[in-house]
Amino acid sequence: MRSVLLLAVLALGTAQAAEVYRWVDRDDVVHYSDQWQPGAEKVQLRSATTYSSPKAGSSAEQTSQPAASATTGYQSLTITSPAQEEVLWNIGGQLRVALQVSPALQPGDRLRLWLDGTEQEIAPGATSTQLTDVFRGVHTLKSQVESESSGAVRIRSEPTTFVVRQTSVPQPGTAPPRP
Repeated sequence: MRSVLLLAVLALGTAQAAEVYRWVDRDDVVHYSDQWQPGAEKVQLRSATTYSSPKAGSSAEQTSQPAASATTGYQSLTITSPAQEEVLWNIGGQLRVALQVSPALQPGDRLRLWLDGTEQEIAPGATSTQLTDVFRGVHTLKSQVESESSGAVRIRSEPTTFVVRQTSVPQPGTAPPRP
């Protein structure tokens, strides 16, 4: 709990360039505040680490995830289910796919989803769907958010590769092949 409070205070202090003070009370509990207290020492904060990604290309074939721009507002698009390199057993051809968009899908935008390069149906505004006819083998999912009006890509997910396995049940009366 203290570390969460510390992180919140430090983040607040860094974001607003406020001063942060640290002190220890009689019970040896460490406190942080933006208000000075008797016996408090000023905490020196380093500037926040930032990241600037390369500009997103306009090609629909590009597979890397572009950074969210000020115009799209999206920070991430992730395929949360199935997980990367997950092995799924005996799914009977049924696959639940879940996506996470941050922040939430904006009006006028839609999600698109591909399984092994073939576009799949996903209901407008939905972030999950049930796919059928997904049988054994290695599969790849990818997704993107795009503008419904212009088709402009707002953000792309990283591709997710997963494996479907099916338990084999030998048929009665058949012998396995000999080497």
